[in-house]
Amino acid sequence: MKRSAWVLFITAVLAAQPPSTPQVRSPEIESDGRVTFRLLAPQATDVTVRGEWMKANERTPLVKAENGVWSVTVAAVPPELLSYTIYVHGVPVVDPRNPLIKPGVSSTTSLIDIPGPEVEFHALKQVPHGTVHVHWYWSKAVNKHRRVHIYTPPGYDAAKSTRYPVLYLLHGAGDTDGEWVTVGRANRILDNLIAAGKAKPMLIVMPDGHAAGPGMDAVMRGQNTKLFEQDLMGEVIPLVEAGYKTAKGAENRALAGLSMGGNQTMHIGFNNLPMFGSLAVFSSSAGFNEEMMKDFEKRFGPLMADADKVNRQLQLLWIGCGTADFLYKRSMATVEMLKNQNIRHVYRETEGAGHTWPLWRKYLAEVSAMLFRKAGS
Repeated sequence: MKRSAWVLFITAVLAAQPPSTPQVRSPEIESDGRVTFRLLAPQATDVTVRGEWMKANERTPLVKAENGVWSVTVAAVPPELLSYTIYVHGVPVVDPRNPLIKPGVSSTTSLIDIPGPEVEFHALKQVPHGTVHVHWYWSKAVNKHRRVHIYTPPGYDAAKSTRYPVLYLLHGAGDTDGEWVTVGRANRILDNLIAAGKAKPMLIVMPDGHAAGPGMDAVMRGQNTKLFEQDLMGEVIPLVEAGYKTAKGAENRALAGLSMGGNQTMHIGFNNLPMFGSLAVFSSSAGFNEEMMKDFEKRFGPLMADADKVNRQLQLLWIGCGTADFLYKRSMATVEMLKNQNIRHVYRETEGAGHTWPLWRKYLAEVSAMLFRKAGS
């Protein structure tokens, strides 16, 4: 970006204003789903907003008032936790009046939380709540400090003798270890499911999947998976099992992930099959391209050839993807591979859904309710 554009951007959005600066509220949500976005940018001449609920590449222009406040009211925003970005002269910015954001590693966006019955499963309700712990640890695998988020269910501290199963939950390429809490709302989803008796109380361990750093191409992502596997198996799992009340045995460990994390789940899960009793893959596949898929089949072909052994080991192998997802065909190829090998699995296809958090929250709720249940329970 040219220096003049940056100067214009900084002047428009961050420049100091006189004492009579208008008070700006943004976003403002109405009961009928209408949302008003506002931005104080008196020097700007072009301001738009793009929301996750809009069509591809669609942006809605804001209108400037005499006091320098730009605003627009959009209708029929669906009930959901959704991201949006304001653009000033084409430069993406977060809404400066909105503290609700998705940080990520590729971009930071603002969030809007529209209530409704469709999203009650991840709403903040008057139910017993678990606790999200944040740990920093030194990883010998990558020779640096790393971070992991760990959810403990309601009543964990009081239940002195209870041992809990563990779901290791992996994020996507654009996220950090914190996004399954801030955007995925994994803690709220489990709080609500446990309160309703629909899920077993469990720990959720959310590690940082970027062992080699973010911003990788497909080849580097494969190398990252190997490094992350060392970190997960050698550092994270021992940390959890030494410091938390965990139930032992593969039947009490599950591995799941979205996008990049789903690919990591396939590779790490099959490579450490005696460690995990359940695997779940959200909007992902065994390989992001044909070469990676062939590499997976070559690497794990002998293992999958013994379908009876794999089926005895895995209580659940779950794969879900939206039909509008750019990885849909790769996901279908993974399912076809499992069918050809007679590997027992559950496949969930979601019509019209893309590569988005609203889908992954639903998938987490569905899978969580299926985990750690013995036959007939």
